[in-house]
Amino acid sequence: MKYLICYDIPEDSVRAKIVRYLEEFAYRLQYSVFNCDLDSTAAAIVWSDLLELVSESDGGTVLMTPLCKACAKNLKLSGKPLEEEKGFLIV
Repeated sequence: MKYLICYDIPEDSVRAKIVRYLEEFAYRLQYSVFNCDLDSTAAAIVWSDLLELVSESDGGTVLMTPLCKACAKNLKLSGKPLEEEKGFLIV
């Protein structure tokens, strides 16, 4: 299943850790928005890891939501994503 992951982290060091972590398996659509394809087990692990990383932040937030096929198909993005993902249509 596709997942959309977004974050708002005020501390540069914590934000950098999250970016490095997500860049291992996710496609960067915007500076703080990533998209990835995960099974339910991997999604649970990623969520746990993100919670651990964001806990190092004072007031940081992270959002991770599944995108069903219809939602992923209807995703709209103005402009060019920072990274192109093969197999994922961005309109």
